[in-house]
Amino acid sequence: MDSYDHVAKELAHIRAMILQLERLLQGHVIGQATLVTSPDYWRARINAVRAESQLPATLEQQVRALLAQIDALTAETGNRAPQDPP
Repeated sequence: MDSYDHVAKELAHIRAMILQLERLLQGHVIGQATLVTSPDYWRARINAVRAESQLPATLEQQVRALLAQIDALTAETGNRAPQDPP
């Protein structure tokens, strides 16, 4: 498989997971925080993809957009998933 295809698929997966995380956080349906509910986890995944190879401009734009989404999530949540209400 072409490495750019792999990167594009990985970014699509990350995008889908970030969207799901946004929905969960907005609905306050995440109980105990886990690795995959941490914006830092997804930031690390994005940075790992970015480090794999020199990305074409279109994929680099996707990376920057995803990092901006992560930054927004971090700002909203303080990097913590909400806990179940008492």
